Amino acid sequence: MCEGLRIKNRPIRVRSRRAALARRALGFFGASLLILLAAVACFADPQANSPSIIKVEPPSWWANHTINPVRLLIGGKNLSGARVWATRPQTVVSDVRVNPRGTYLFVNLRVSPSAQPGEYPLMVETARGRATVAFHINAALDSGRNFQGISNDDVIYLIMTDRFSDGDAANNSPAGAPAAASDRRNPRAYHGGDFRGVINHLAYLKELGVTAIWLTPWYDNWNGINNCDKPWCPSTYYHGYHAIDYYGVEDHFGDLQTLRELIERAHDLGLKVIQDQVANHIGSHHPWAGDPPLDNWFHGTMQSHLLEKFQNSVLLSPHGNRDEVRNTLDGWFSDDMPDMNQDEPEVARYEIQNSLWWVGMTGIDGIRQDTIQYVPRFFIHDLSNALHDQYPRMWMVGEVFERDAAQTAFFIGGHKGWDGIDTRLDSDFDFSLWNVSLAVFTNHAPMRALRDQLKYDALYPDPSRLTAMVNNHDTRRFMSLEGATLEGAMLHTAFMLTVRGTPQLYSGEEIAMEGKDDPDNRRDFPGGFPGDRKNAFSPTARTQNQQRMWQWTHDWIKLRREHSAIRHGRLVDLFYDDDAYAYARRDANETVIIVINRSANDKKIRISAAAVNVRDGEELIPLSGSAKSATVTSGDITLIVPGQTVVAYKIS
Repeated sequence: MCEGLRIKNRPIRVRSRRAALARRALGFFGASLLILLAAVACFADPQANSPSIIKVEPPSWWANHTINPVRLLIGGKNLSGARVWATRPQTVVSDVRVNPRGTYLFVNLRVSPSAQPGEYPLMVETARGRATVAFHINAALDSGRNFQGISNDDVIYLIMTDRFSDGDAANNSPAGAPAAASDRRNPRAYHGGDFRGVINHLAYLKELGVTAIWLTPWYDNWNGINNCDKPWCPSTYYHGYHAIDYYGVEDHFGDLQTLRELIERAHDLGLKVIQDQVANHIGSHHPWAGDPPLDNWFHGTMQSHLLEKFQNSVLLSPHGNRDEVRNTLDGWFSDDMPDMNQDEPEVARYEIQNSLWWVGMTGIDGIRQDTIQYVPRFFIHDLSNALHDQYPRMWMVGEVFERDAAQTAFFIGGHKGWDGIDTRLDSDFDFSLWNVSLAVFTNHAPMRALRDQLKYDALYPDPSRLTAMVNNHDTRRFMSLEGATLEGAMLHTAFMLTVRGTPQLYSGEEIAMEGKDDPDNRRDFPGGFPGDRKNAFSPTARTQNQQRMWQWTHDWIKLRREHSAIRHGRLVDLFYDDDAYAYARRDANETVIIVINRSANDKKIRISAAAVNVRDGEELIPLSGSAKSATVTSGDITLIVPGQTVVAYKIS
């Protein structure tokens, strides 16, 4: 029952009879309206304004973690003025912060080292009622078989999940997704590739010889389809770079359980897994886009923001002006990619915890951090530190998409930049060497350009930490470059597999797939989808050129695996001219000489024996099929190298 419902009358001054009558009528109407509203409020659902919980991020954590307390972001309704408390003594809450709209609540949760895996709910209370926040303490995964990191002993294989193999047709069109979003005839729609498809072909990857799989982002993305008058429409976010839930798994790909199965099966075969993470931005369909947890959660708003001009060199220069620097760090890649503001400590902590959560939940061995140069360098440092503190073997490679070695070197860890920051980033992709290699092996630059580019290794604290990419999903495939030949693709691949650093292949390069600019460079892997007329997973079904490229790639991966000098040795320039490049890889165990002859004819190459510390009479043992043995004579090594091939020798 509602009691004491009354309206207090206030004296009204009467200036005239007409005014008095008007005021009396208005007063009667206003009082009646107030009484009616009060009655409605009294007899309405008493829970209407009570707090409700929609989501908690992270939804779980671990005892004995290096991050303790963990900072929770709780989304809901009617959270203004909320108090929070823990329901079990092993967890303690503090530092509650509610946003002005009462839709998000931040709270620290300290986890006792004695906390056992299980449910540890929290209570949220306001003057209107209470709500329960579900929270779980996880059992830690086995650190012996998980979180292994990536090293020069590995060969990375990039898989764009949606374009590799459809192993489960049931998830091709999730609930609410329009049919047009899953049309394989549209190169920008979902095509059906999923985790089950990757699981089904782990044996193929093992046979090829790769040791690590990089999967494009598996965050949940919007299931709809963009229709517009631009050339890229109709389009979807099949690639995964427009997250709508940093803690969700893309339902086109499977679920968390299937993802865990994929990683466990990969580990059983000796294959590592790398997650593609995206701290720089989210997708415009994320709930935050319309209701950010804080007013400064993004750089700008959906209605008002900077657009990226990609003046990336200003980040390298200590002389960059404020406006250009801020545009590069704060600008949105496009209007549908809200740029996260890591200068806000709540954002930075949220993203660091999210990165750690995925590692701990799945057992991944490495991280590829998308568009890393567009986040502040202090954030890269803090993220790297957090990952290394909890998982000492963890490895992260950053995408610094620049063809300038100085820019690449500025972001890799192991040294301080002009800003006094060491990012501690484990690796960068070597776009600069990749770019020169493409030019060389499509006959647009002389062979000596490889050596000329490698001299910039002096800029790196340790050039062996670079990731030497054969290609990736953002660039034209080699076979679709002007001047490309199969022989050129083979030389390019062998070079990247034998130069310093950790090599990274892109799915399909091993069968000489073609593909021009995005989205053509993201064609489906042949044989991975129902109804495919050709199946490149099977050697008997490959074309002659596909099999030739596959075998070449396999054999050079095998040679790399068998020789520690190729994986870890110092690189020494031995010979270079317009047509050929010879270099040694040397470690404490062996010396391996690699010679690349791009010309169509046999080439005689003379190398000083002193350059590799060998004496007359010592023999060079051929390691590749087309190499012929040679002997050191009169202080020289003379090699006859067939045209358009790569040969390898080991010094006896």
